[in-house]
Amino acid sequence: MPTRLLLALCSSALLAACVGMPSTDVDRQMGQRAAQSVATNMGLVDDPALTAYVDRVGQRVAAALPNRQFNYHFAVVDQVEPNAFAVPGGYIYVSRGLLALLRSEDELAGVLGHEIQHVERRHSVRQMKKERRLGLLALPGELVGGIISDDLATLAGKPFEAVAAGYSRDQEREADALGQPLAAAAGYDPRGIAAILDRMEHFIETMTDEKRAPSFFDSHPSTPERVANLRRDAARLTPAALPPIAADEAAFMKTLDGLLIGPDPAEGLVHDETFVHPAMGFRLVFPKGWLVENTRNTVNAMAPTKDGIAAFGLAGEGTAEDLPKVAKAFSEKLARKYGRVPQQIEGKTAAGLPAQALYLTDKSGKEPVHLYFLWLVLDRKIYQMIGLAPESQRAQVRSIADSLRPLSESERASISELRLRVIGARGGETLPAVSKRAGGSMAASLLAAMNGVSETVQFKGGEWVKVPVRTPYRVPN
Repeated sequence: MPTRLLLALCSSALLAACVGMPSTDVDRQMGQRAAQSVATNMGLVDDPALTAYVDRVGQRVAAALPNRQFNYHFAVVDQVEPNAFAVPGGYIYVSRGLLALLRSEDELAGVLGHEIQHVERRHSVRQMKKERRLGLLALPGELVGGIISDDLATLAGKPFEAVAAGYSRDQEREADALGQPLAAAAGYDPRGIAAILDRMEHFIETMTDEKRAPSFFDSHPSTPERVANLRRDAARLTPAALPPIAADEAAFMKTLDGLLIGPDPAEGLVHDETFVHPAMGFRLVFPKGWLVENTRNTVNAMAPTKDGIAAFGLAGEGTAEDLPKVAKAFSEKLARKYGRVPQQIEGKTAAGLPAQALYLTDKSGKEPVHLYFLWLVLDRKIYQMIGLAPESQRAQVRSIADSLRPLSESERASISELRLRVIGARGGETLPAVSKRAGGSMAASLLAAMNGVSETVQFKGGEWVKVPVRTPYRVPN
């Protein structure tokens, strides 16, 4: 969750100011930097109509604040998981995963009202007063620490590990208590936030077949307790008499039709330990058991024992003739900064791709850590990999680079994507029947959880049903 980036994004001066409650200018400075990071590292959904709709709803809710401290900006973040979050200064995001679960504009307004109150009450800044220390990956050695904080951060476009405080139990309760009447004052049914929280909980439990760890709104107390409290409080609120922005349920559902759900093939796909990128046309395999995370800029992996790391990303345009110059410049930087000259090796990967590699061992910690830097060329693009590992993981890190190869035509043709289709149910139809007619293949239990209905529902006719439909992915021209 991007609030976890906030400490890393704050300058030391801002953190010093956080010891006491600083002026709201601090929130704005932090928010601008955090918003840039969200756009760069997580990415925003490129759908002007959908973004404009979310912003209109958000602006209406924010306008109901009696004494507003910030100007607000609302966007849809390119995140699969159902989520919503705010960063200081008035930047609020909902994920496309959350939008896929919505049934009404009231629910969206309830979510945005909650996040607006986190901003207005300055919860992130208040929480950072309590937790100001950054965590670092527990790999020993001066050189290793420098590489993590400098070169890995540059490659990934963000700190490799940034730690910040989540909201406290009382802050979550305060955002609930203030956000719900705010949505009502803007003309929305105050029961909306309880409905989406309950549906999201049920959807994730169905998807994982287990009770989930709290994540959405950093759920303290537990979601069932919060839903019960929100439903109780909704009975005491009367929404203002204002028409919705989407005229009716059909208009609201139309805003969701065609929404991408699930992973975005344009950013690459992870399946088990294999990563494929259809746009860039390559395939990469990580050692079995390694945790693989695909970000907008890189694909990163960590050994189960957390003592092996690899980050792989695009370094720029170029050819094989450029590789020696790139490696030499990096080698000279290491020599200037750390007084160490790495071993340089020219050659090719196991797949025959032109490559340049640098090796270095940091012996300043409790155990030696091997550092591995690789640049290679595929289709006139230079890719970089940075690997760090003790002796026990050295071969595994090297195997990652050797696994890189172009995608085959059959692999490329097998890549697909999921899009949300909204269709009207016919009288007497069951949920599986509607899904079949739309070309969907999602399990009935998940489909029911997504739509907030029973698996055995029999439609009267005219109800709007959301059905994920899988189609072949085509790389845009």
